[in-house]
Formats: sequence, C-alpha cells, structure tokens
Amino acid sequence: MNHRSKPVSRLTIVFILAVLFSGSILTWFSINNISNLKELTEKRIIEEQRELSSRFSSAVQRNIEKVTTGLNKEINLFDVLKDSVKRIAAGNIFIIQPFILKNTGQLLYPNFTGIPENISEQRFSAGFRSAFRKGEEAEFADRNLIKAKNNYLSCLNYGTGAIDSAKALNALGRVAVKQNKNEDALNYYTLIISDFFAATDENGNPYTYYALPQLLKITNEKNAKKILPVVEFCLGKIETGFIPLNYNTEELVILVTGWLKTISAVNAEKSATINKLATSIIQQVRFTIKYGNELSELLRKDNPGNYITAGNDFKVVNSVAGTKNEFILINTNYKNPAGFLFDRTKLFDEILRTELQSGLEFSYKIDFPAIYRAKPTNDNLIYSPQLSPWFPDQQIEISLINKDLIKNLVNRRGLIYGIASLFLLVAMCLGVALILRDITRERNLARLRTDFISNVTHELKTPLTSIRMYAESLLMERVKTNDTRKEYLEVVLNESERLKRMINNILEFSKTEKGRTEYHFVKSNLTSIIRSAIHEMSYWFEKENFEVVTELDENIDAEVDPEKIKQVVENLLSNSIKYSTDVRQVFIRLQKAGDNVLIEVEDKGIGIPADRISHIFEPFYRIEQKESISGTGLGLTVVKEIVDAHKGIVEVNSEPGKGSIFTVRLPVS
Repeated sequence: MNHRSKPVSRLTIVFILAVLFSGSILTWFSINNISNLKELTEKRIIEEQRELSSRFSSAVQRNIEKVTTGLNKEINLFDVLKDSVKRIAAGNIFIIQPFILKNTGQLLYPNFTGIPENISEQRFSAGFRSAFRKGEEAEFADRNLIKAKNNYLSCLNYGTGAIDSAKALNALGRVAVKQNKNEDALNYYTLIISDFFAATDENGNPYTYYALPQLLKITNEKNAKKILPVVEFCLGKIETGFIPLNYNTEELVILVTGWLKTISAVNAEKSATINKLATSIIQQVRFTIKYGNELSELLRKDNPGNYITAGNDFKVVNSVAGTKNEFILINTNYKNPAGFLFDRTKLFDEILRTELQSGLEFSYKIDFPAIYRAKPTNDNLIYSPQLSPWFPDQQIEISLINKDLIKNLVNRRGLIYGIASLFLLVAMCLGVALILRDITRERNLARLRTDFISNVTHELKTPLTSIRMYAESLLMERVKTNDTRKEYLEVVLNESERLKRMINNILEFSKTEKGRTEYHFVKSNLTSIIRSAIHEMSYWFEKENFEVVTELDENIDAEVDPEKIKQVVENLLSNSIKYSTDVRQVFIRLQKAGDNVLIEVEDKGIGIPADRISHIFEPFYRIEQKESISGTGLGLTVVKEIVDAHKGIVEVNSEPGKGSIFTVRLPVS
C-alpha cells in the first residue's frame, strides 16, 4: 500500500503544480485581454452611434423626398392637385392633413367657409316669395300642415335655381316630419343631398346640414338600408370639399357616427367607409381652425425663402400654432400653394420600425427629448446630435439599450476565464480522484477475488471430502449391509449434486461476464420445475431438519428455460438453508397474478439489513455475520441474471432476525 501511495502522491503534486502554473499564465493574459476589450468595445459603440444617427437623418430625408417627389410645378389644375395631395397623404401615416391655398392665403382644400363676412342677398321670384310666405303662415301661425305643404309644393314650380329648390324641399321635409310621413320626408331630404348638396341658405349654411340630421331622426329598421348610402354620399361630398366645412361640421359628423352605432342592419363595409370619412372630416375641421391663420400669414411674409428647403422646392416650416410634434411642408411655387401637415412623432416612429439597426453589433435605444438634455459627465456612451437642418430644435439621443453592456461583457469574459481555470483545476482534482478510485477498486476486486477463491476452495473441498470418504469406504468393502451401502451412495450422489450446483453458478456467472449465456425458451410447467428443484434439495432439507411448506398452484405454464429457472429456485432454497437459525422452515409458493407468475421462497432466518439489500445481487458480495457462513457470493447474482434474461424482476422483503422473502415475478409469455 505504501509503495503504491508514494507514486500517486507525487503524480498528484505534479498535476497541481502544472495547473497553478497554467492558471497563472491564463489569468495574466485574461486581465490584459479584458482591459483591451473594454477600450475596443467603447470605440465600436461610438462609431455605431454615429452611423445610426446618420442613417436616421438619411431616412428622414428619404421619407420627405418620397412625399415631395409625387408633386411637380406643372400641376396647375386644382382638381388634379387635390387628388395628388390626397393620394400622397393616404399612403403615408405620418401625414396628418394635405392642404391647398389661394395665393392670397385662404384655404381651398380643406374647403372651410366658417362664418361668412359678406352674405349676398338671395333673390327669389315674386311667385316663390309669395307662396313660401303663405306656406310659413300656414305652418307656424295657422298650424295647417296640409295647406303649408301645398304652398311649398307651389314654390317648386316658381323656383329658378338650386337654392330655390333646396329651400322648398327643406320646408317640405320639415312638414312631412310633423305629419309623421317619414317616407315623404326621406324622399325630400334625400333629394336635397343628392341633387342640391352645394346649395346654401341666406346665412351661408349648406342645406345638407339641415337635411342630414333630419334623415338620421327618421331612421327605423325598414329604411335604415336606404338611408345608409345617402349618409355615405353626403359625408363623401363634405370630405372632398364639394360641401364646405364650417364650425358645425364636427358636431354633425359626431351625430352621424353615434347614429351608426345604433342601427342594427348595418353593412360592415359601408360602416367602415363612413367612419373613415368622418375621421377625415373632423381632421380637416381641426386642421383648418388650428392652422388656417398661420398658413395665410406664411404666404404674406416678405421672405418665405428663408425657410429650409427639403427638396423639390418644398420648405420645412416648424409650426407655432400646433404642438412641437407637428411641422408643415409647403411649396409656394405652385399656382395654388400646396403642402402637408406632418406628425413628427409618427414620422420618427415609422423610421424606427424599419431595419435601421441592421448590421450593427449592439442594440441601441433612440429617444427624442422635448428639451435639450446635457449629457452626463460620467457617461461617454450617449450620443446626442441635433437633427439639423430640418429640425434644428430637435435633439436625437442614442444610447445602449443595455446600459451595463460593457460591465457585463467584461464580467462575462472574466467569468469565462475564471470558469476555464476552475474547470482545469476541477479536471485535475477529478483525475487524481479517479486514479485513487481505480486503485481502491482494484484493491477491493483483488480482495474479493482472493475471498472468492478461498470460499470456492472451501466449498469444493467439503463435498469432495465427503465423496472421497464414502467412496473409499465402499471401495474397501467396509460397508456390510445393503442399507448402509445405499445410504453411502446417496451421500455421494447428493454431494456431487451440491458440487454440480456450485460449478453451475460459477460457469453461469462466467458466461454472463463474457456475454455467452444461452437460453432455450420453451413452454414449460412451472409447477413441475419447482417440484423437481425441491426434490433435488430434499436430502439437505432432511439433513438440516427443515420443514418445507409448499403452496403451488397446479398447471401454471410459461415460456422459460426450464434448467435456468430450476437453478434459480435451487439457489434461493440453498440460501434459505444457509441463513436459517433456530426456526427451520422454508415456504415455497407459486401463483398467477394477472399477466405474471410469482415464485416466492420464504425463510425464518437471520434476515438482511435494509441498507444491504441493494448490494446482495452484486458479484462476490456477502453480508458479514458474526458466524462465518460458507458460500461463493454468486448465488443471488446468478438468480438476478437469469430472471433479467426472462424479462422478470426479483423482489426482496426482509427484516433482520425474522427472515426474508424472495419473490421472482415472471411474465406469462
């Protein structure tokens, strides 16, 4: 032992010294690499931030030029220009509202009349004025609705233009509502919207603003589908400017959208169209109220060329009327100056949704602070340039999403080097442990082999001695009677059977170790096999004064190797004899349980401690007892190998001092 320990100890010391030397060199290189890694990473981050800022500015320019490229100076027709700006606005979510102006500064699109300053007097024929006056007297003073209706119908005959007809139809619709003649009212108001939508009253209000609310009031389940296209047509004319906007428009549109939610028989497609038109109209109204005066002032300025050109003669104007997130793009070189109101936030968000950071090594967060923020003195990884020239008041702030990136990178690299060093040390310690374990295992195996040879020698000697002694007595004719001669021959036979069992166990274990065990499975009667095994062990039961109790079900068949199963039973019975003390009883049971067959061998012997049960099937393993019990340590090992080959299991239930039950569970087929 000492002779082996010294070389192992020396080898361990050499390994440890080698690891310490290698680890020291690795640590030195790691520190240098980590320091260089920090500087290189910071430089790379700054370069990528500048590249990202340049990409963003280029993306802003591309998006603005994409809008302005669709328009050119040759567009002089108002309708063509209006269609162009509307088409461009519909294709870009960051455009809030397109617009067209007169050279004097008034809005042409959106068409907003507001409160007319100079209302021209509407002229009607004498017959129209007389009939209309009589109709009003009959309707309001006399409350004679039939007479009022007839007078208003006469007005249609005296009418000379769209305004006359719209005025008369509006009055007729009002009377029809009072008479609860909803179908007539629907026809009158529909006619106003479809044929006279541009007609206005003496106050400048379009008659459609009177007709549409009345249509909504008379809606029911029967006429809802008929009214729906009329509503869509009316909002379409308002949205395109054929019906002018005024301060009542938004309230009217809100009334329409509220009505749309109350009708059940609604076409989903038309509903979506109406809601879209409503949103556009409200946007036009709010745009006009907010920016109308500023746009007029913009054209009146002495030098509009001072504004920054964005491309194609369009100027970028940072609005003062709206929020800081909105700016105006306008071209004053057209016959009718035109442009767009942009949402700066939506424009920036649209750019951020693109693959702006494609190809960059790190991930960055881009912010647009409302006010200028000074960069922290201790943070050199925040890049904050101005978004000039278009937005000189806007700062862009580019920072790492992971603020602890460099720290984590350095820590991670240090951790990698540390883990590598630790693995090297662990591998070394593991190598030493494996060497020591192998030496211990070899020592234990050598001891077990020595014990095995000693036990086998002793086990073989005992039956051989008995056989030799009784054979010599028979050969020298010392036996005088036939009964004694028969007794001696039985002893020789039984001892040879005992010798055969020991040799079979050794051969079985040897074949298993070499993978050469052969099994011959046939349909066999287990009851007969067990009875045969009991019969062969009967000499030892009688010699040791054992009582054998059998509980065997008859005619139980299974696909087994008969000789192997017989060997299993004999080994279990042999163990029961060896490990029994005062109570010399052995119980053997055979029964069928579902798809399995159970073979039980129970004794009342010394039992097995619970912590030793898991080891009893190991080769050469024998439980240490106060009294030496002969054996090779292979009996139960062979039992388990045979049962496993039959796809069965061996179960042990034992209690020290009370005995053991070995149960072999075999499948029927």
